Amino acid sequence: MRFENRVAFVTGGGGPLGIGRAACLAFAREGAAVVVAGGRSADAVADEVRAEGGKAIAVPLDVTVSEQVQAAVDTAVDAFKRIDILFNNAGILGPQKLFELTPEQFDRVMAVNVKGGLLCAQAVAKVMVEQEIRGRIINNSSIYAEESHIGVLSYCVSKAALNRLTRSLALELRPYGITVNAVAPGGGAPTGMNASQNIPEDNSLPDLPAAAVDAPPLERGATVWDYIGAVLFLASDEAAYISGDILTIDGGAVSRR
Repeated sequence: MRFENRVAFVTGGGGPLGIGRAACLAFAREGAAVVVAGGRSADAVADEVRAEGGKAIAVPLDVTVSEQVQAAVDTAVDAFKRIDILFNNAGILGPQKLFELTPEQFDRVMAVNVKGGLLCAQAVAKVMVEQEIRGRIINNSSIYAEESHIGVLSYCVSKAALNRLTRSLALELRPYGITVNAVAPGGGAPTGMNASQNIPEDNSLPDLPAAAVDAPPLERGATVWDYIGAVLFLASDEAAYISGDILTIDGGAVSRR
């Protein structure tokens, strides 16, 4: 198992339909202890991991509040003694058009999608440096960082900023052997952001969409599992010499740009 004796800290891991939940399950299945940091179903996701025989704790987290970030990181270290992997997955869509967008809405999207990634990276990287862990930080970006679409102005801007943050962090943390990369999903998979209207009111966990097996490999919509393999790779030893990269996962649609 690739992540035996390692600890993965997943923000937004409690999104019951999203990439975060799938990442928590995948890391645990590869041997990692998992910190499900935030998301309305964080406790249920941690229970799901433990039901499969994995190790997990759930911690409350608003990634925009530095005190909560530090408290969540401290709880993770108290429980598992270390953090090897940070998956900055928490994000919000914030659909707004130009003339409908308020400063408060713009600030909120930027705070969650950019500032939150910075705060979590600061707190977790400090643990990695102090413990001399050659850790992995993976940010969840989007193809919308490179594509502009009407109705999601704040989101597009925030993901472009997250890409630059990724590369800046990679440079800052290079002397410590900590890699920082991002995945840029596309292809329309249901995630915690664009499928939130389908989340049950009782926060129970619906079945995750299955990974595609028999469908044509690229001429189809994505599932969350199409993204998870890239997250696991960037967190693994095989990616030890990759840093500052943005890995696009969109079935080849990038070729049209």
